[in-house]
Amino acid sequence: MASWISEVYRKLHLDYHQPPWMEGVAEAFTEAEAQRQAKTFKRSGIEAVEFFAYDHYGYAFYPSGIAPVHPGLKNDYTGLMSKALKAQGIRTILYLNAFTSVEMRKLHPEWMRVAEDGTMPRGAWLQHEASHICIASDYLEAFFFPLLREAIARHAPDGVWIDAGSWMVEHPCYCDNCSRRYLEDTGRSLPAGPMPAPSEELDDEAWIRWRIWRRGLIAPYLRRLAETVKAVSPDTLLAENNAGKYLYGIPHVERGELVKWLAPLELGLDWLSCDPVHFGANHEMTFSREGRYQSTTGLPFDYMNERFHGWGEWQMRPPTDWKLELATVLSVGGRFFFADQPHPDGTVEPTVYRHLREVHDYVKPREPFGHGAEPVPDVAVLASLPSQLIGPMAGPEWGRDQAWGVAVPRSRTDRVDGASMLLSEAGIQHLIYDEETMRRSLDRQALVIVPDQMLMEDETIEALERYVETGGTLLVSGRSGLYSERGERRAADPFAKLLGLSRGGELPAPLHYWQAGPELAASMANGDLKLQVWGAAMQVTLAGAEALAHVLEPVESVWAEGVKDRSHWRHYTTVGAAPAGKTDAGPAVTVHRYGRGRAMYVNGEPFALYYLEGHRLTREWLVRGLEELYPAASRRLDADKPLHVELALQERRTMEGAELLVHATNYFAQKRPGYIIHNEEVPPIFGIRLRVRTKVRPSRVTLEPERTLLNWTWDGERVHVELPRLDLHAIVRIETGAGEGMREEERAGNDERQGDDG
Repeated sequence: MASWISEVYRKLHLDYHQPPWMEGVAEAFTEAEAQRQAKTFKRSGIEAVEFFAYDHYGYAFYPSGIAPVHPGLKNDYTGLMSKALKAQGIRTILYLNAFTSVEMRKLHPEWMRVAEDGTMPRGAWLQHEASHICIASDYLEAFFFPLLREAIARHAPDGVWIDAGSWMVEHPCYCDNCSRRYLEDTGRSLPAGPMPAPSEELDDEAWIRWRIWRRGLIAPYLRRLAETVKAVSPDTLLAENNAGKYLYGIPHVERGELVKWLAPLELGLDWLSCDPVHFGANHEMTFSREGRYQSTTGLPFDYMNERFHGWGEWQMRPPTDWKLELATVLSVGGRFFFADQPHPDGTVEPTVYRHLREVHDYVKPREPFGHGAEPVPDVAVLASLPSQLIGPMAGPEWGRDQAWGVAVPRSRTDRVDGASMLLSEAGIQHLIYDEETMRRSLDRQALVIVPDQMLMEDETIEALERYVETGGTLLVSGRSGLYSERGERRAADPFAKLLGLSRGGELPAPLHYWQAGPELAASMANGDLKLQVWGAAMQVTLAGAEALAHVLEPVESVWAEGVKDRSHWRHYTTVGAAPAGKTDAGPAVTVHRYGRGRAMYVNGEPFALYYLEGHRLTREWLVRGLEELYPAASRRLDADKPLHVELALQERRTMEGAELLVHATNYFAQKRPGYIIHNEEVPPIFGIRLRVRTKVRPSRVTLEPERTLLNWTWDGERVHVELPRLDLHAIVRIETGAGEGMREEERAGNDERQGDDG
């Protein structure tokens, strides 16, 4: 059913939120203007357009019989756009907002979200109080689903894209609907506020129960959303903004009890779609790491990038940025979704589409290499869905002076994001998996990394035991698995047998140092230096594992009166760090042979710390640990390249056999003091050397889409190839079966380029 969404690469989103005071809405959007825009989109290479039917303010842009029509609307924006796009053969996608409205309080105050103090908060980014609708109310059945049916029946779209839905269901609500339903489902009253801080959340059973219940309302909403769409039009496809991301896990809850955390394939959506970069930020990093997860879900997916620095403005970023962003999405298996914002009168700026045509001309010859291509498993990073939502933030929880300078924002996802950043910089092929998806693909992984995933399922830990016992390799960090997927502290360390050690309580200090043993120190350029590691560390008792490094506590004098707790920690240097002391607090890095495989434990949160700081010494330690478990010579992909060049490995079957595709993207941002990132001038990189493991000797290696033959050799296990120049994006195509269409002169030229051992 989702075939067309898989084949369409170039989509356009027209962001068109209009506050109630706006006059002349769509005033210039006549039938002739709609036709002009549709032709402009067609010339720009756009294959599908998403346009507004119902916006964040709660207004329809067509003559709805259900929703309030925008008071300043002059023309049927939705209807005219739909008709004009279809006349040009462009796919149509309707945009509807779910849970925000500035009008609904007047019509149905009982549907609004209520804070504990009785006030009605604003929804999403709106500046209007009382604009956040509660998912637990009758709103969906009484208003939204009828509106959705009307919009689909009237405009017959190819797709529907719902915004301000599942990602709005997180905040506490004390409306009568929530109180009644929570009591019915759990037999309990809503927990009294305030909501606990993340560092205290796992100690508050009432709030964990409430959070899981609250998020448990999302799955039935998505199911009814899909049923509503398909009942009107079975061929209309459905996406729900940001649903299906590893940082927005959705549980299946029955009668207040968690049944399981749902994999994206179980959500009832036809494709996954996200606007993940809200206010500028780093598109390439976001698209890369989130795409490395969504490419494992079994669903088509796309990401929005945009013309502006942040949503809701009319600036224009460099088209070089756009090209690099689209290339990044393609390299991880996704599709494109460019966002523009029409002026209130409905017009768009032609300059944007001249540049977009240039960008699409750049990516179009690259798109055929996405058809049928699948990411290659090699190193798996586990993103436990509840671990992204419940429990302490990643990295230093306290001890540092956050008021001095600029405090670095922290997130639970920094652990997974840091692992992905490290692997990308190291040139290691990796994908990100939720627990259920990873369990199904463990037999294809050479290494699994569990980066301080505190909440985990028993089935996952048992599967990892079998995986290592039969020859797999595993790296576990920090407090991984000490809590169940329900947020309950396990009585014993579930990884004890596998890791050859037992973890107890947390060490008291917020800061520790790792000191390498003689053998490990000798293998690192800076192995004689102690590594400063902020964040929680554990009391560890060895039970068969070998310690490669040890944890040193900070100097004893940092504790007032010798009492080691948070209230007695004393500020030491400018931002709070204390030097290493002499007290050995236990192992920092261990290895343990288990069955035919090996497991490593690292005591702390180095992946989160690396994401927050990117320190070269942290990278040196982690890369050395990866080499210990999974040497570069054994990896599916290995390379000599700068840190900022990212590689992604895909494979696909062709009429002629099989092929491997190595995508290389050249991320090179200008220096900026703030949040806005630009890749406007990207200097070329020369002489990147790739080594790709193959089962058979290749028949041809080319640079695509230029179809340039490359020099290569094969050592019986790996292809060695040099990428002579990388500008923004390059695809190295390694064919393992000679194509029927290969010309004799190409065969001869290819033979000449193979070298003596090719």
